[in-house]
Amino acid sequence: MSVLNNARSPVYHHFVLLVWEERDSAGRHVTWRFSLQDSQKEARVGFKDVDELKAYLESWMKKSIVNISPKEN
Repeated sequence: MSVLNNARSPVYHHFVLLVWEERDSAGRHVTWRFSLQDSQKEARVGFKDVDELKAYLESWMKKSIVNISPKEN
């Protein structure tokens, strides 16, 4: 039996990513900020920088793999 025949449909997760630039009183760039909102939940999580966002997503993906069990036949 081929590997393709055993493949399951992908499981999608949707997030709304907000990105904004913070500026000082003179209008100069200070930093970028980020937040994620799960499209199925009201909760939003904020991040001070892209590294924090990346760490959150990596952790979320690891937890999601554990929580997704294969469908029974």
